[in-house]
Amino acid sequence: AGKVMSVKTGCPTRAVRIDRSCGGGYGNHIKIDHGNNVVTLYAHMESVYVSEGDMVSTGQAVGQMGNTGRTWGSTGIHLHVELYINGQKKNLANYLAKS
Repeated sequence: AGKVMSVKTGCPTRAVRIDRSCGGGYGNHIKIDHGNNVVTLYAHMESVYVSEGDMVSTGQAVGQMGNTGRTWGSTGIHLHVELYINGQKKNLANYLAKS
């Protein structure tokens, strides 16, 4: 859960042969502030369902996976996720619940 800090939309899918730097290479993306200096970024989205300033809940759909921005090779449709704590990028795998 958290507050949507920023939203970037308007980036075309990878199939369109133009500059891939849209959204700083992340394509259509959002950043969510979870409080306690924790921020997540969700990138390469086909479409975004939220707006800057929205409050979102755990499990809420915030967008649709896609293939926008700088994607290497034929990575195809996917969701790129980054985790920042105190402004430093962290390995998300170290913070996921183990089942």
